[in-house]
Amino acid sequence: MKALKLIGIFLIAGAIIVFTACEEDVLTVDNPGVDIEDVAGTTPTTFADTVVLGENPDANGNTFLTNQTLRKTTLYILNQFVRVPSGVTLSIEPGTQIRGRFGTLAGDPASGVPPGTLVIERGGRIQAIGTPSHPIVFTAEDVTTPEPGDWGGVIILGRSTVNLPGGVGQIEGIPPSTTGDNGYGGTVPADNSGTLRYVRIEYAGNVLVDGDETNGLTLGGVGSGTTMDHIQVSFGADDGFEFFGGTVNASYLIASRNVDDDFDTDQGYSGNIQFGIVLRDPARFSSFPTGGFESNGDSDDATGNFTNGTFSNFTVIGPIGPNSTAPVNAAYNAGVLIRDASEMNLFNSIIVGWPQDQLELETPADFDSDDNQATDNSVSIEGVTLVFPTFGVYNATATNVTNFTSVANYDNFIFEASSSGTGANSLTDLSGLKAAAWNLTNPDFVPDLEDPSNFDNDLLDTFFDKTFDFRGAFGSSANENAGWNFNSHWVDF
Repeated sequence: MKALKLIGIFLIAGAIIVFTACEEDVLTVDNPGVDIEDVAGTTPTTFADTVVLGENPDANGNTFLTNQTLRKTTLYILNQFVRVPSGVTLSIEPGTQIRGRFGTLAGDPASGVPPGTLVIERGGRIQAIGTPSHPIVFTAEDVTTPEPGDWGGVIILGRSTVNLPGGVGQIEGIPPSTTGDNGYGGTVPADNSGTLRYVRIEYAGNVLVDGDETNGLTLGGVGSGTTMDHIQVSFGADDGFEFFGGTVNASYLIASRNVDDDFDTDQGYSGNIQFGIVLRDPARFSSFPTGGFESNGDSDDATGNFTNGTFSNFTVIGPIGPNSTAPVNAAYNAGVLIRDASEMNLFNSIIVGWPQDQLELETPADFDSDDNQATDNSVSIEGVTLVFPTFGVYNATATNVTNFTSVANYDNFIFEASSSGTGANSLTDLSGLKAAAWNLTNPDFVPDLEDPSNFDNDLLDTFFDKTFDFRGAFGSSANENAGWNFNSHWVDF
């Protein structure tokens, strides 16, 4: 079980407790003896005090923040629903740690104490701008023995478009409230909810009932004016990233060892994302089918656009590695699952090590095989490599799309890994990845061999960096991978 690196935490007898006069519902506890290793793993940092955000929530569990900046010298605790309402900006310094408090909220109707959850409401903004050596870390209050679902996660709600009747919805995982705004969606595609950069989110997510949950990072109707890059979501109790509609773009995303899906897109999400990693732990899975991607159309009675996000340069690593021998749980499904009413597009990616299909379309005929480069209400998949394991106890398949490799210009590849280990016809041999790519605590995603990219499709607009000629999240050279800043300690597995 992963935990933040602790040098020591000491309770100081007679600690001074000060209720600040400048910020309502904030409890400050002076902790002159709290010494915790810097989040970059290098420089010791002493927290001058501890601040509980939401110490005195209202009857619905809500606390509403005013404009403020969270400082790296202070340890922050989220208590119940901590909200950033319309017109308010929450700024967070590089190197700041925010820890969510455990809750008991569950059921339908929900009852219990809400877990610590940060909610950016429509019109509110978060400016969480870390650096490669000093990321901003959201994690559990219990850093000694943290578990998935120890707190609620980060929720950002915007005013961009969503594919729901009336164009708006109420975010799942949070009970209806008479004081807070749980709504998302609208008519502002370029809506700006702020910035998340060099941020880690760990041990988050709360399940009221199956299908009604918060995730590590929940995005509802978030607009393209929002900036998102270099974000890692790990050890989540539900999905890593879930996009409920919206148009937000992102880059350099990592989802590792989450319980349910790693990237879930719904309700007309139509943004662009380049460079992403999925790393699965075979011991973690949900009661629902579990995969790297699940893309849904949702709302059959809606009149808006279908889900049609465009993804490029992803490495989607399943629970079966080159040295695996044990069966994986039946909950594990396809590496990428694209359901009806989704027109998700995938380019220049590697999908490897899943026990069923590596790629599954609920309706295989939705695959765009006409090579016309047009946006024609279909699923475009080009420059994608599927490697399926059939060694030992495994009997996986590549895809249910029978014409996946039929269009030569698409450069799609299918390989069967019939041998374990790292020799010929193995997962590593055919994907180009090292065996260390499956290492759960110290992975190496840089491939030994790389296949070329394919950026010919018109869907790959100016957002995408087309200067790199490799598929997957990483190339084989340091220059190709410089944008990740992967060795600067902002990531933690």
